[in-house]
Amino acid sequence: MEIRKKLLYVLAVFALACASLITATRHMSQSVWYDESQTNLIAHQNTAAGITRFARTVRENPPFFFFAVHESLRFRDDETGLRMPSALFGALAIFAVFFVGCEVADDVTGLIAALLFVVTPGAFRYFVDANCYTLLMLASAGSTMYLLKAIRSDSLRDWLLYSLFVVLGLGTHLLFMFHLGAQFVAGVYLRASARPASSHSYRRLLGVMAVLMAAALAGLFIYVHGGGQVRAIEFGVLARPEMLVTMAGMYVGPLAMGGLIALILWCSLQLLGIVALLWRHRRLFYALAILVGVPILTITLFIRSTLTYVAYRYGLGIFPLACVIAAFSWKAVAQRPAAVRASLGAVILVYCAMGALFIVRADQETFGYQDWHAASRYLSRFAAPGETVIVTPDFDLLPLTYYYKAGSVVVGSDDVPAEVVKAITHEPVWLVAGSFTNDNPLISKYTEWRGTRGEQYIDRLLADLGNRGLRVCQTGRFHRVTVFGVRSQPCPVAP
Repeated sequence: MEIRKKLLYVLAVFALACASLITATRHMSQSVWYDESQTNLIAHQNTAAGITRFARTVRENPPFFFFAVHESLRFRDDETGLRMPSALFGALAIFAVFFVGCEVADDVTGLIAALLFVVTPGAFRYFVDANCYTLLMLASAGSTMYLLKAIRSDSLRDWLLYSLFVVLGLGTHLLFMFHLGAQFVAGVYLRASARPASSHSYRRLLGVMAVLMAAALAGLFIYVHGGGQVRAIEFGVLARPEMLVTMAGMYVGPLAMGGLIALILWCSLQLLGIVALLWRHRRLFYALAILVGVPILTITLFIRSTLTYVAYRYGLGIFPLACVIAAFSWKAVAQRPAAVRASLGAVILVYCAMGALFIVRADQETFGYQDWHAASRYLSRFAAPGETVIVTPDFDLLPLTYYYKAGSVVVGSDDVPAEVVKAITHEPVWLVAGSFTNDNPLISKYTEWRGTRGEQYIDRLLADLGNRGLRVCQTGRFHRVTVFGVRSQPCPVAP
C-alpha cells in the first residue's frame, strides 16, 4: 500500500514536470536578452576548452551548463535550442524539491513543495531563460537531499551521491561554494546534535567535506588563474540597516513577478512553516536555518547587493528549501480542526492559482528583458546596406547581432552623439539604444520607479543629439529598445 501511494505521488510530480515543460515551450521563441546572447556565444565554441575559457571570461561561470547548451544547439540552433536545457533542468529540479520535502517530512510535504516551486513566477521565469539557474537549483536541492540522507545513514552510497550533486553545483556556478560551506556547517551541527554521538560518526562527514572543499579551492584557483573574475566579501556593509531588507528581498525575490497578495500569502506560509519546524523538529529547524541563512548572507555580501539592487537569481539556490519550509506549514494544522486545515489549504490553493494564472498569461514583455528581435526586424526593413548602426550601451552589441546580420554595427562609447556626428556623411546613421532594467525583487517596486533610468537615458540621448544639430527622423520603440534614424540634413518629407 505504501509503495502504491508513493508511486501516485511520484506520478503527480511527473505531471507537474510535464506541465512545466509544455508551458515553458510557449515562451521559448521570445527575443533573447544580454545574458542569453552571452550563453549563445559561449556554447557555440567548438571545443570543451574553448567553452570553458569563454565561460570564465565572458560570463564568469564554470562551464557545465554551457556544455549542455552546446549539445542542445546541435539539434536546434535557435532560441528554443538555447533555452531547452534550462527547462529540462527545471523539470528535474521539481523532482529534487519533491524528494527534499520527503526527506524533511513526508510525501505530502514534498508534493506541496514541488507545486509551490512550479507556480512561483520568479522561479519559473528561469525555466525559459538560457541561464544556469535551474541547474543551480537542481544541484542545490539534490545535494541538500543527499546530505540529510547521508547524515542519517552514513552510508558510502549516500555520501557519493551527495558528492556528485556538489560537483554538479561547483561546475555550474561560482556561488555554489557558499552553499557547500553552509552544508558543511549544517552537517557538523546535525552530527553534533545527534544522540548518541561518537567520534566515529564524524569520519565520513569530515573526509567527504575535506575532499570537496579541496576540489572547490582547486577549481577556484584554476578559474582565477585562467582569467575568471572574483570579488571580495565586504563585511563592513553589515552595519547598514538596509542590509536586513536586502537579504529579505533575496529570500522572497522569486515573488518579484507576482503581486502583493501573493507575497503576503507566501510570507504567511513561510512563517507558519518556520513555527511548525521549530515546534516539531527543532534540530532540523536549526539545520535548515544554516542552509538558508549562510548563503543568503554571504551571497548578498559577495554580490554587494543594496536595497535597489537585489538580483534575486543569485539566491535561487536556496529557493528549493524555501518551498519545503512553506510546504511544512501544513504540519502546523495537520491535527487541527477541519476548518483550520481547510483555511490553510485555501491559502495554498489561492497562491498556486495566482502563480499559475500569472505564468499562463505571461507574454514576451513579462519574461523578456529586451525585444532585440523586433528591433532587428525594424533595422532590416529601414536601414539600407552600408548605413552605419551604432549600439549603446556597449554590452548590447551581443543581443543585437544575435539577430541583425545585415549591416555594419559599431559599439557606442561614452560620447554617443559625437560618434553619430563622426559617422554621418549624407546617409542616416541608426542609433540603437537599449534601456536595460535590472531583475529586481518585489520590494524594489516600492523603493524606486521601475524603468525611470531607462527613459531618462533615452531622453538624454535625444537632447544631446539635438544640441549637436542632428535630427531624429525616424523612431522605432520596442520593449526596452529604441531605434533612431539620425540625419545631419533636414528629414525627408513623406510622400
